[in-house]
Amino acid sequence: MLMGLVAACASSPERPERPPPPRILFQSPLALLLENHEALALTTDQLIQVGQKEEALEAANRPLREQLRQVRHPEPPPGEGGPPRSPRAGNPNTPVGLGGRPAYRAPPRPLTPLTEEDLKRQQALLQAMEDNEAAAYRDVEALLDDAQKEKARALISKHREERQRAREAFEAPEPPPAPPS
Repeated sequence: MLMGLVAACASSPERPERPPPPRILFQSPLALLLENHEALALTTDQLIQVGQKEEALEAANRPLREQLRQVRHPEPPPGEGGPPRSPRAGNPNTPVGLGGRPAYRAPPRPLTPLTEEDLKRQQALLQAMEDNEAAAYRDVEALLDDAQKEKARALISKHREERQRAREAFEAPEPPPAPPS
């Protein structure tokens, strides 16, 4: 009986969701430099300074990423998406449910395509993140010697090309949801 329940849960239809953005959209040039520190022959001081700049860049881009998440996966309007929240909601010490059942999941909402306004907002957020990254990279590039700059520019150029392809695919309008069968 337990196996039947597990199989039923595993095969239950999941809420249709937009695919997550490609990882490359959020990998900064500074993270790329840190990943390739050996090829760039970065010194310990350079690694520390690039790491600090990367942390500052992450902090600056975090609210933009959250706004992007809200565009891609908006919260349901009040009154939809589940029962009202209790005063104990969010308390980690609150029991999960009788018999250790999982917490309540809202019924699936139909996936709606992004509006033109959402697409423009998404593009503006991605551009703001790229502007932050370009400014941070300019600061870091000043720390590099000529040989390191040349190697870093080659890495960044390749990264930009890959990112542009991923961004074009990400920003493409979504096809309308398939009609229920």
